[in-house]
Formats: sequence, structure tokens, C-alpha cells
Amino acid sequence: MSKIALIGRDIEFTRSTLVHAAIGMAIGRSIECDVFDVKFDELKNTIDRLLETYDGFFVTKPYKTEMKRYLDCGSSVNLVRSADKAAFNTDGVGFIRALDGSFDDWRNRIKSALVLGAGGAAYSVASALIAEGKGVYVLNRSAINGVRLCKTTGAKLYSNEPCEMIVNCTPLGENGEDVLKALCVLPDFKYAFDLVYRNDGRTPFLRRCGACGAQTCDGSDMLIYQAIEGDRLLFGDDFDEKRVFEFVTEYLKNEV
Repeated sequence: MSKIALIGRDIEFTRSTLVHAAIGMAIGRSIECDVFDVKFDELKNTIDRLLETYDGFFVTKPYKTEMKRYLDCGSSVNLVRSADKAAFNTDGVGFIRALDGSFDDWRNRIKSALVLGAGGAAYSVASALIAEGKGVYVLNRSAINGVRLCKTTGAKLYSNEPCEMIVNCTPLGENGEDVLKALCVLPDFKYAFDLVYRNDGRTPFLRRCGACGAQTCDGSDMLIYQAIEGDRLLFGDDFDEKRVFEFVTEYLKNEV
């Protein structure tokens, strides 16, 4: 049995245990994923324990940018492999693959994107889009954190520049919050991507953007793709990613 974990805060809603179990079924590996809802003052001890007892662990909000305090790693981490303490971020890969699956020809149709938020996921999304040659603007409630993200990734602070796509990288929406209202942004974009995912696939953010004519996508596919890439890095298995993605997607539909 391969043992992995997910650490974060207020993550009781997560579907990661199901996702990794399904990946294991698809690739012929038994994967057990435990979830650790960790307070800030428990983080170091939890990391030390996971490094000793698990094959690796995934990291979610709000700790992706905290890992650099405890490991030799970059600005945002969502995966740690215990054997060599190697740190990775598969969010960017998952995000781009989700875009490919949801928006036809987006690379030719999108010149710039507005990223909402400045947490760990925002670093990954901004970096991935910039690597694809896209302009990236950042809007965050804390200007200091927004500036820090821009300096690290090469993005720019948003001041009403025209953008074809908007990406919600904040957790607003998990409990029905409206991130557009919170950040005073109009929903007039051609494409809208929400890293938040809900069973109905329609966060307030996506409903408002969709009502204004945007093509929309939530974070469900990204969750699966980043997990697939993460398990590949942890275990070194060689498998058909498309087949595994289709298996996991179907499995989750039956588990709703």
C-alpha cells in the first residue's frame, strides 16, 4: 500500500482522497490518502511526521507558500516527496491541462489574464500563463502580497487593463461568497476559470461570468490533473494520462 497525505486548513470539503484512490485503481497501485487539517503552530511537527511515515504529501491552502520555511524549495509548493525531500508544484501543469480540455484554441484567443488572489495557487497559475507567453495581471485585497507575487513571477498589478480571461485563485466561493463583488470586478470576460470546485460546478463567480457570456470552467479537472502529475512524481509509474483522467472523472461522477 502506498501512503500519501494532504495537509491544509479548513479542508473538510476535499475530494482528494477519492481522486487518489481512483488514480490508484487506474494504474494498478493501492493508494491511501489521509487528510490532515493542521493549525499553523502544528505545521512543522506535522511535516516532520509525514516525511517519516508517508511516501509523500500534497499541500493545499493556506500552506503552499509556507513550505519554504521548512524545506529547501521554491515560493509555492503543493507536493513533497519524502524519500529525498524534493518539493514540486503540479498546480501549473494541472491548470494548463484543464484549460486545454475546456477551452478550444485558448492559446490563440487569450492574450492576457487577470488572476484574482496572491496565495500559493496564484503563483502557480501566473507562472504557468507567463510560460505560455500570456500577459498576467494580479488583483489581491492585500497590495503587499500582490506586489510580492508580481516580483516573483513577472506579472503586473491590475489597473483595469483589458484581459480576455479571469482566474479566481482565492478560496472565495467555497461557501457561496462572490469574489467579483469582494474585489469590485465586473464579470465582462470571454473566459472564466475558478479554482474553487463545487458538486454543481457553478460557483457564484462562474454563474455571474457565464451570465455575461463567458465560457466557464471550475477547478475539478485541475484537481485531477495536478493529482495525476503528483502521483507520477511520487511513484515513477508510467501510464496513459488521458486514460487515467477519464477513469478518475467517471469514478467521481459515481461517487457524488
